[in-house]
Amino acid sequence: MITAWSNEAQSYDPAVGWDLHSWEAISTVLYAPLYQFAGQYEGPAPHAAAAMPRVSSDRRVYTIPLRRDVRFHNGRPVTAQDYIYAWTRLMDPELASWAAGFLHGIEGAKAVNEQKAEKIRGLSAPDSHTLRIQLKEPDILFPALLCQPYTAALPREEVRRLGSGFGRTPIGNGPFRLARYDGKGQRAVFTAFDQYFWRHTPLIDTLEYRWGIDYPLQALQLSGGRVDVLGEGLVPSQAAKFTADPSMRKRFVQPTPVKGAQWVSINHKRKELRDPRVRQALNWAIDREQLVRLTFGLSEPWGCPFPKRLTRYRRTAEPYTHAPERARDLLDRAGVRRLRLEFLHGTQDPWPLLAQVIQQQLDAVGVEISLNAMSQSAFEQATSKGEGDLYGSQMYVTLGSALELASTCFTSSGSQNYTGYKNARVDAGTAKARRAPTEEAANAVLAQVEEELVRDAAGIFIGSLNFLAARVPAIRNYQMRGETGTYYDRLWVKR
Repeated sequence: MITAWSNEAQSYDPAVGWDLHSWEAISTVLYAPLYQFAGQYEGPAPHAAAAMPRVSSDRRVYTIPLRRDVRFHNGRPVTAQDYIYAWTRLMDPELASWAAGFLHGIEGAKAVNEQKAEKIRGLSAPDSHTLRIQLKEPDILFPALLCQPYTAALPREEVRRLGSGFGRTPIGNGPFRLARYDGKGQRAVFTAFDQYFWRHTPLIDTLEYRWGIDYPLQALQLSGGRVDVLGEGLVPSQAAKFTADPSMRKRFVQPTPVKGAQWVSINHKRKELRDPRVRQALNWAIDREQLVRLTFGLSEPWGCPFPKRLTRYRRTAEPYTHAPERARDLLDRAGVRRLRLEFLHGTQDPWPLLAQVIQQQLDAVGVEISLNAMSQSAFEQATSKGEGDLYGSQMYVTLGSALELASTCFTSSGSQNYTGYKNARVDAGTAKARRAPTEEAANAVLAQVEEELVRDAAGIFIGSLNFLAARVPAIRNYQMRGETGTYYDRLWVKR
């Protein structure tokens, strides 16, 4: 089976890789975390763990029984100490893992990350097949964190032996092992792991990743049967071709539920943008229906910050719609006669095109936009430094809850809050939701947080993301989730 990618993965090290190519490889191919999201919509189910965790009455201590038949690709059994090693390594400041902050809720983890301690005091192993975790406070998101690839066990001896090469030639415990990595030839070959703990899977013998294939060529190779899956799904330029023809759509396209949001980030450090009336005006000026037509099914118009479809969530916020007269009135009341803003964008679809349309829409209400196009790496560097007035943002929710999006992008200390946005009510509500005893209770608080984000116009809310998976008709039992990618362990190909 062959999967096409546009770019080489950053790394197959689960503590380092985060781009789509890396993410699928570490989520569904090379590693098996303690738990895995079940089906298309369900939450955590036991994977490398033998059962769901036993949780203390104060919801701070998790005791997890481990399966005894889980092995690394070198044949060694996985033990509780391998999780303690992997999570302690994640905190190593020299590794500089983007995921380290997600585990700061464990007692002592942040101290290790800040080089104030060598061991995470909240981690222990009562025996070789029992892992105990103590949190600083209850965390409704913690079970979902145990589904993430960066929490999978790692073999200390292999990480040390391979050193910097571990990211390209890793040893994991997932359904496939890496057989060959050819950076020059732009391909990686994975073979079925014959000691994988879910017996009789995977059903295919070999999986091959190929990269360096631009999007038009990916579409041609898929329709011609030269590749079986497009790893990144359909991008707008491909979606236009595959969704316009009903026969092509039926044969190759599989719409996949996903929780994701699309918005324009606003630089709150810019004096003119500190007035919420100005930010509200920018939201009312946007014609979302026109914008999302340019994504060819990859998003739908949505004037709220959280994804449109959330489980067990009762929305109370009223989404923004297109009301240019209301936008002009708000700008007048704010004393703004002619506002000039810079819009940064990289090369990632669909932002180069969306930026041009947003420029036209805002010009209609008296806001002048200058477009600053740059390479994707330069764009990411500039936005992380808080440069520019506006820029396109989007995020897939990987932890099953909009709490992840709120915490990461809209709280004062959010790891991806580069805009300087601060709102005490959003911070307090997000923290309260995280401590909530149930998902329903957390969502009730999150609904209030969303109302505040809409009222305060924290960003220009554009759409709710969709995902269009693309695969050849010969694939049977094809399953994937937006949080993980394709589940290769359970499909097969009928040639």
